[in-house]
Amino acid sequence: MRKVWNQRCPLICLLLCLLFLAVCAPENAYADMYAMQASATPVSGSEIELRWNAVSQAGEYAIYRRTPGNASFQKIKTTPNTVYKDKKISAAVSYYYQIVPISRDTGKEIKAALVTLKAKAPGSVSVEKVKVKSPTKIQIYWTMSAGSGGYQILRSEGDGGRYEEIARVNGKTVCTYIDGEVTPGKTYYYKVRPMDQRKTGFGSYSAAAKGRTIAKTSITSITSLSSSQMRVTWKKVKNARTYEVYRSTKAKGGYQKVYTAKSGTQKFTDKTVKSGKKYYYKVVVTGSFNGERISSGYSEEEAFRALKQVRISSVKATSDDGLKIRWSKVTGATKYKIYRATSKLGSYKQIATVNGASSLNYTDRSVSSGKTYYYKVQAYSDGKGVITAGSGTRSEARGSSTSYAIMGKTSVTADQMAALYQSSGKKYPSGVYKSKGAKNIREFCEIVMDESEKEGVKAEVIFAQVCLETGYLQFGGQVSAAQCNFAGLGATDDGAAGATFPNVKTGIRAQVQHLKGYASKDDLNQKCVDPRFMYLAGRRGTAKYVQSLGGGNWATDPIYSVKLMGLIKAMKSY
Repeated sequence: MRKVWNQRCPLICLLLCLLFLAVCAPENAYADMYAMQASATPVSGSEIELRWNAVSQAGEYAIYRRTPGNASFQKIKTTPNTVYKDKKISAAVSYYYQIVPISRDTGKEIKAALVTLKAKAPGSVSVEKVKVKSPTKIQIYWTMSAGSGGYQILRSEGDGGRYEEIARVNGKTVCTYIDGEVTPGKTYYYKVRPMDQRKTGFGSYSAAAKGRTIAKTSITSITSLSSSQMRVTWKKVKNARTYEVYRSTKAKGGYQKVYTAKSGTQKFTDKTVKSGKKYYYKVVVTGSFNGERISSGYSEEEAFRALKQVRISSVKATSDDGLKIRWSKVTGATKYKIYRATSKLGSYKQIATVNGASSLNYTDRSVSSGKTYYYKVQAYSDGKGVITAGSGTRSEARGSSTSYAIMGKTSVTADQMAALYQSSGKKYPSGVYKSKGAKNIREFCEIVMDESEKEGVKAEVIFAQVCLETGYLQFGGQVSAAQCNFAGLGATDDGAAGATFPNVKTGIRAQVQHLKGYASKDDLNQKCVDPRFMYLAGRRGTAKYVQSLGGGNWATDPIYSVKLMGLIKAMKSY
């Protein structure tokens, strides 16, 4: 028995030792099970953010901190989270942190998983100076930040607006930056934020500092007052102190300053010109920022020769819904610019350039029906420049109203007509028209398109009439839906019900033919189904335009045409 025990004794002792270690070993004996990765990053001059990964056996984490003046770490927080923000710090001071997981089972700190971190928030900065280097460059200077490894520059286009990073500069002592993406005349606001040595953390933002260059002006007119006097005018610029006028006899180079105007003046009369000679002008805007003179640089040059003022002879509507402008020839002009406004004293915008000395008319096809437009024409000679004569830079205004032709090519689709109908919210009377060739609004619109095209009438006018006169096919007057009489043909104010047609196609054809009778003197292309066509002999061709309808012509409603044009405009918007 003693021999057996002696043989087994070493094995039993080994098992007992292992059992002892398993029960009594400290938690840090399994440090590899609790590996932690953490970071300490300054997010401002008064805050450092700690982050770490979760440890599976930990229920909480103890946060310790030490400053250079203290020999030991002091616990500052116990948290179940994996993020902690230390908001009780000072800028430019190094802080040491220890993050220790606490076992969920025993409540003891797992010292083996402890991590130690170091972080320092960079010291504060302030923008010392903002200087204008050129019309498109602003230079910023700021104070050096203790403990920084570089700086982040941010810019906003409004006081209190959103700031966006525009650059980063490396190095603690590099305390200036030139912003080369500046729009002349625009005000910008800048902030600087120091970065830590690793370029991942930041100190606090500086206070905002304003920077502004001055915008260029543009010459708006050069007017010939006489054969020896020309007037130059230019656009007003915000924050201008003076305007310097320069002149040359060639486009590039040779410019000499001939006049300096104060900020409230935007014109100059040059009394030293020679008749027939071409002169080039530029204007420079000057101002000040932070007590220093700033300049816009030259405006684009403008040149002149003495040309007479253009005289517009007529503005008339065309058959294809445009407005044609005609004017008299100006000796020496090689091209003409056309300007347009919607009121005589309104803001005129250039819409076209007509090249050629003998080209003396222009048709504006970008007009809307029913509106009044005013035009000015300006004569130009070779090259560029605002060259006019008389009291203004352009001709006297001449206006005309547009009219919407009834005859012509349809400018909408069946889908657009159907969309207009559907926008009304009315229910299509399919129960009435299914047996009459149009089971839905799409088929109805296709019939309108087809019948209108056959007679050369614009389908949008026909469909607008249908919607207006039937209340979107709801009827309700003495004419019923079953009559397929979509224009009230033969219906009178004394209660007469009017004509009845066998189907939608015939009813639309009769309406198209009746309207063609008003709009044209041409013969019908199809067999006449309009029972009232014979009575139009005295009215043939009296309403070529929608604006001619109403007030006793087709309808008694004095604003009948206005209503039609509103429907046509809405139709075209879909």
